[in-house]
Amino acid sequence: MIVLAVLFGAFAAGLVVIGVLALRACRAADVLSAAVARASDEYQTSSADLRERVGRSGAGS
Repeated sequence: MIVLAVLFGAFAAGLVVIGVLALRACRAADVLSAAVARASDEYQTSSADLRERVGRSGAGS
């Protein structure tokens, strides 16, 4: 009986640890996703600005 209680306790502790790690991974993924979206938006803005400047200077036409 004691062995079953210990096994159940270990199983429950394992589930808690896995849950905490999954939560941390999701939060880290959200932060990374926001950073990538921000960097991507800055890159697109920079590219659009460069095309506008090239267009105004008459280069390439």
